[in-house]
Amino acid sequence: MIRFVDMSETSSAVDEPVVEATILMVEDNAEVRVMGETLLVDAGFVVHTAGDAAEALAMLEAGLAFDLLFTDIVMPGDLDGVGLSAEVARLRPGTPVLLTTGWADRAQDHASQRPERDLIAKPYRQTDLVRKIRLLLDRGAVRV
Repeated sequence: MIRFVDMSETSSAVDEPVVEATILMVEDNAEVRVMGETLLVDAGFVVHTAGDAAEALAMLEAGLAFDLLFTDIVMPGDLDGVGLSAEVARLRPGTPVLLTTGWADRAQDHASQRPERDLIAKPYRQTDLVRKIRLLLDRGAVRV
């Protein structure tokens, strides 16, 4: 589903390849969700959003196709972002996951306990978010 576009085929002045990819963004705070979605869409990604892990899992079970899960760690309900990422890994092995949190202490704890997982702290800037997502997508992308 990820498609790298040869820049000679486009009129874009962007220095790096354009990546068309679909992201499932899970964020319980509506304002942060809209802001994150806007940043990602402006960067050229297709974005589907969910307000919690249960909604995201329902989307998965309904057959939603996506290339990367971008989820908040701290969310209400029975499943937090780490639990959701584990479910996505079980249901769709190999799907990249980017976790986020606004709780600095949780981010530090998470980074020290799980250094293999990718994390971006809130508030994040568009350039940092897009760079992290592109790196994650590039790790396993098949160029067509």
